[in-house]
Order: sequence, then structure tokens, then C-alpha cells
Amino acid sequence: MGNSKIKGQVRGRPRAFDHDTVVGAAMELFWRRGYAGVSVPDLSAATGLSSSSLYNAYGSKLSLFEAALDRYLDTRITDWMVGPLRNGSEGLADLDGFLERLTATTRLRPPRGCLAVNTIAEFRQAPPAIAARTTRYRAELRDGLRAALGRAAAAGEIPPKTVDARVAAVVPMVLAFNLLVTAGAPAREARELLTAARAVAACKGPFPAETEEVSKLLGRAGAGPA
Repeated sequence: MGNSKIKGQVRGRPRAFDHDTVVGAAMELFWRRGYAGVSVPDLSAATGLSSSSLYNAYGSKLSLFEAALDRYLDTRITDWMVGPLRNGSEGLADLDGFLERLTATTRLRPPRGCLAVNTIAEFRQAPPAIAARTTRYRAELRDGLRAALGRAAAAGEIPPKTVDARVAAVVPMVLAFNLLVTAGAPAREARELLTAARAVAACKGPFPAETEEVSKLLGRAGAGPA
């Protein structure tokens, strides 16, 4: 995966632009096209900055991508998508809210899925800084699901001993959902996967109890390398 240097002047001049606006524009572009699909001229056009100004501020396309990923994780994942799941006061009701937010992403045009999941799929051997950010995404997803299902267990909605097993099952379903959306699969197919994820999480019948193997799976899904 290339790490294009942004050619320009020596860094050190004061910034004459709004950092948040530039990173937001770059985030939208990377989200729509992926890392490899964005060139430095594309970034210049999207941000309104010359390549030299981008270089002075960020040094490389990869560094700007890291900043864009941070923005995405802070605003789209922590604040909007997963934060309410982790910090809510309900159990399955908070899970339903999370699934509704996921469903809403199928209405974006063009389809773009999740920037963090797209990055996991795009980078076969991610640089350490990128791997740290995709690991953060999976950890937040896992922790949010565990918190909500833990509250569901405390409320008697699901058996307490199966919380981690349910989280381990739902995490890859969420990843798969996002990949389907990015690939432009029919919205109905993507929504059906979320319906199945809800059924897995809320199942009141027999469910595999937490085991050492399930715990290992959960660790790999939430904290393994990108």
C-alpha cells in the first residue's frame, strides 16, 4: 500500500487553513473511494489546498489518512455509532438502537459502509499506525456490545453466562454487514444480516455457553492485528 509523499515546501510555516475542515473533507473522500483510490491531486481538489500546503501540514497521504481515520472513529464510531450502545441504560433496546443506526447507513449514496471496516479489508499488511486504529474500532465495537448485552443479562433478557459468546457471534456479523454495504449488495440482504444478528444476540433458547475457545475468538475479533 503506497505512502505517497506530498511534494512541497519545507514544513514549518503557520497554517492558513482550518484543520478540522481539511481533515473532514479528506475523511469523506477516503470513505467514498478508499485509501488507494485517492491521489494527492484528489486531496488537493477536495480540500482546496495545494500539494505544498498539504505537505507542510501532514507530510504524506498516509499521515492525512491517519488523521481522517481518527476523525471518523471519534465522530462516527465513538460519538454516534457505538457510544450510545456502550453508555446506554437499557439492554436489548440499546442493541436495537445500534442496529437501527447501522441500517441507516444503507441509505447513503453512493454506498460506503464503514471507513474502519473498509480499511481492514483494504490493508492486507497495515502499517502499525493504521493497525492501531482498526484495532481500536474492533475493540470499541466489542466493548459496546458487551456492555449492552451485559445490561440485558442483568435485566433478565438473556442468560448471563452467554454474554461473551453472543458478542463473539455478533461482531463478525457487523463486519460482514458493513462489507456488504460497501460492495453495493441489495439493502434487503444487508438488513437481513442485521435481523439475524439481533436474533443471535437476543436468543432465549439454547446458546453455546462461554468457553475458553469462545473467549479466544472474542479476543481475536476485538484485539487482533488488522
